[in-house]
Amino acid sequence: MDIEVLEGLFSWFSGYVETFKTGDFDADRNMIIKEDHTARVRGEIREICLALGLGDEDLRLAEAAALLHDVGRFPQYAMYKTFSDRRSCDHAALSVEVLREEEVLDGIDPGERELLLRAISYHNRASLPEEESDGRCLLFSRLLRDADKLDVWALLLDYYRRRETEGYRNAALELDLSDGGGISEEVYRDLIAGEIVKMKNVSSIDDFQLLLASWIFDINFRPALVSVKDRGYLDTTRDLLPRSGEVDLIFEILRSRLDERIGAGGRRDGSGASSLHRPS
Repeated sequence: MDIEVLEGLFSWFSGYVETFKTGDFDADRNMIIKEDHTARVRGEIREICLALGLGDEDLRLAEAAALLHDVGRFPQYAMYKTFSDRRSCDHAALSVEVLREEEVLDGIDPGERELLLRAISYHNRASLPEEESDGRCLLFSRLLRDADKLDVWALLLDYYRRRETEGYRNAALELDLSDGGGISEEVYRDLIAGEIVKMKNVSSIDDFQLLLASWIFDINFRPALVSVKDRGYLDTTRDLLPRSGEVDLIFEILRSRLDERIGAGGRRDGSGASSLHRPS
């Protein structure tokens, strides 16, 4: 993919987003949140690629994936007034549908087009599909998943801090989850097993904050893992949760696992999980 193609995709994206802005403050605010998120994910994926030493063409292809990965968020919010996939539709599948209907990728190499569509369709899944065996597709899928997680985590931590200190509320960012209620037993079991928290087990904002923390098991590349540590994502997430020995145990294990994965250089097979045990 050459620079002119990437610039053309950016031009299309910018114009597409503008069609969803209506002048209504709340609706436009959420469109801008996703527009800004896209820009930051593009920056995150670029930094990961540079750290890994990928070439210019791969870098542009990765940026294209980041630029287009969430185009389904705009019609999703316009139709359903929520970013909750559980209460509306699969936004990644909708992104692919939009790109096909708008013929956005028709002018690029067919192999690159299918790679981008598959990577975008995978970016919000709990895990990459076992049947995907194309190494190049897996590379770009993992790059996109890492970059997306880094920014979503930062975006939501900033929101939760503002909610506590300023009373700022945005229902779309809370995904229709309830306050309080403690940690669900299923969420606790997922974490102690060294697994990503399953969204079906999330019933509160506390649970969802633990789901964010569990992403360390699914981050693939060492530069992204280092960013998680350097930015203090685990510590900030811990500070947002109730004080309890149960939560302290969870984060003791998570911090240890993050350090282990950084020391091991990350995992490129996308699994990133191994059993965790209570310390003796």
